[in-house]
Amino acid sequence: MDWQPERIPEPTPETLEFADPEVLPPLELVPVTEISLDLEVPQDANLPIALADLSARSSDAAEVQIPLIEQIKRELEDVGDEDLKPARIQIGLLFVGVSALLLMSLLLYITAMHPGLTVKQQMLRYWSEYVGFVGLGVAGLMMLGREAMRSPQISEEGDR
Repeated sequence: MDWQPERIPEPTPETLEFADPEVLPPLELVPVTEISLDLEVPQDANLPIALADLSARSSDAAEVQIPLIEQIKRELEDVGDEDLKPARIQIGLLFVGVSALLLMSLLLYITAMHPGLTVKQQMLRYWSEYVGFVGLGVAGLMMLGREAMRSPQISEEGDR
């Protein structure tokens, strides 16, 4: 009695048909018109740009864009040195924090992935990353130091 396993025929693989990719319509630049700027804004809303000048209806879109650009320029001229102080402090702290995080990540990576390297070998292999991360931290400290040493008189006059 010679027993042989019965062969089950394998089903033929079906060919997969992929759908055609969806063709997107081309992008069109829509000019700014008085209709697209017709916004209902509460009077007590805190907006960086006052839209009151744009409420007048005009037939030409260029006439509407010019007051908006002029309004933006006027408001940018009103930004003083005191208004930018919190932003400069936050950016300096961000640089210092990201630098510290990257240095700790580099240290963790080196100790986890290359435990056999000596300190000298680690510095030879990863000196560029180390210098870059330290440089980022020093830049943040310089920004914070400059802000700390700024006198109130300079702050009133600005950096002109």
